[in-house]
Amino acid sequence: MNGNEQPEPKSNCSRPAVWIGVILLGIVAATASYLFLDPTVSEWLRNHPNTWHRNAWVNGFRQLGKAGVPIWLLLIWGCLTDRWRPTAVTVAALVLTGASVCPLKAIVRRCRPNMVIAASQQSLAVQEIAWHKKASFPSGDTAAAFAVATTLSSSLGRLWAPAFFVAAGAVGLLRVTALAHYPSDVLAGALIGVLCGAFALRWMARWSELSGLRVKGQWRVVLLVILIFAVPFVGPLLGLTALQIFLSVFAIPLIALVPICWAVVQLQAWRGSPRPSVPLGSPEPKPDSLREPVS
Repeated sequence: MNGNEQPEPKSNCSRPAVWIGVILLGIVAATASYLFLDPTVSEWLRNHPNTWHRNAWVNGFRQLGKAGVPIWLLLIWGCLTDRWRPTAVTVAALVLTGASVCPLKAIVRRCRPNMVIAASQQSLAVQEIAWHKKASFPSGDTAAAFAVATTLSSSLGRLWAPAFFVAAGAVGLLRVTALAHYPSDVLAGALIGVLCGAFALRWMARWSELSGLRVKGQWRVVLLVILIFAVPFVGPLLGLTALQIFLSVFAIPLIALVPICWAVVQLQAWRGSPRPSVPLGSPEPKPDSLREPVS
């Protein structure tokens, strides 16, 4: 790490007693919800159907619970700032989340509340649907959202933590109001996401070289162009339908944010604050030992 590089925020993931308490509290909350809250909430939502979660903006926001969307956003952010540790840690957390959620879904195979309701009304043959599409416990979207919130709250600064966790909670709430999950599914998903995010932070804290990872400016331009112009169009072919839904709503605000973020990065470099690395599109500077001698 050079003298101009700001140290990465230290994670508070080294307090076993705290995390044991978090795990126990999450288990108790999910169990209590399963026993007392799930039937009441699902029955109330069944008798009071709503369509507000189908609003385009709300549906676009909900896609933040799909792993591909936050990874895509973080890659763009990395291209603009040349900070890659938050992206690497978040990807690791999402991999751990998927490795935890998928086996649990396969083991429990709890049917989604909307499918239970449809089957009771004889409007859907649940047995004909693949198990991974009707598995409810735990909520994968909620787990992914909370994993991202945990890693980014530590990597980008704790001032952002409330916004990240409120957004993650909103993703989980939308899954309940859409009758795609029970409250206990969401609580279990939130617990898994937080634990996977904390483990990724702790595990990758020893990789100090990630803080000094830099990409040459011209390659960052190439990657940024691919992310902005190519990935959204080939996304459906790659199974990234969530990204397409997200961009159908938020493309214009994101297009406006990219030059603003780039201007902020350049202003920081111009004012002499810790530079994020080589400015985007500029060649890599040569070390003093390789520069041409002055005659």
